[in-house]
Amino acid sequence: MAVNKVSLKLVIDTERRRVVYAEAGKEFVDFLFNILALPIGTFVPLLNQEMVGGLGNIYDSIVNISSDYLKPNVRDFLLTPKVYISSGTGGGLLELPNVTSTSRKLYGCIYCEHLYDDCSKRCFCRKNGNFTLEFGHRGPPRVNDPYFYSSETGGGCVQEMVMYMVMDDLAVKPLSTVSIISLLDKFNVKDMGTLEEKMVDLGMDEGVKLLKASLLSKSVLTDVFLPMLKQ
Repeated sequence: MAVNKVSLKLVIDTERRRVVYAEAGKEFVDFLFNILALPIGTFVPLLNQEMVGGLGNIYDSIVNISSDYLKPNVRDFLLTPKVYISSGTGGGLLELPNVTSTSRKLYGCIYCEHLYDDCSKRCFCRKNGNFTLEFGHRGPPRVNDPYFYSSETGGGCVQEMVMYMVMDDLAVKPLSTVSIISLLDKFNVKDMGTLEEKMVDLGMDEGVKLLKASLLSKSVLTDVFLPMLKQ
């Protein structure tokens, strides 16, 4: 089931005013990993004037060019791309303003083996009019199969019942005492009294801010959440 808000526990270095790491569950890590499935066109309107290079000009050209010069449905296809994400949790936060996210489905002819992701297509074998059968998965589970989903796998990208450690630069690893000690040593945190834990919620607005910050900064969690905590 898609979620619209997830909670994070931030561990903050109050002396240096930065997030050291966040403790996160499956939903947030699924959201982070699914960012890699987003088309480039998703990021352009989020960055606005902060983006350098020519991609913004390509985007504006598609917006402004007359429909007389475009083939049918091309503008919507490029500016509002459909993103196929793994079924399960973490998907709701990827429903960004200019993106339609959905779990991929397959349709197939009842007479032959061919499968398609468009239920309106007609089968080339001509024995059946439309692909009226919907397939959730085909064959045994495969890690890289975007069509596979079952109650056993639970959907999403990472395993449930595990807590994850998300660094300020969005590096992710399973949460462990060894990892925490190593990170505190890396950042030269000697006084544990300077560390403070804060719970924050990540919804749609925060998800957009995080996505934007991930393209511009190496201190993403600090940039997104510390200003919120000051309010």
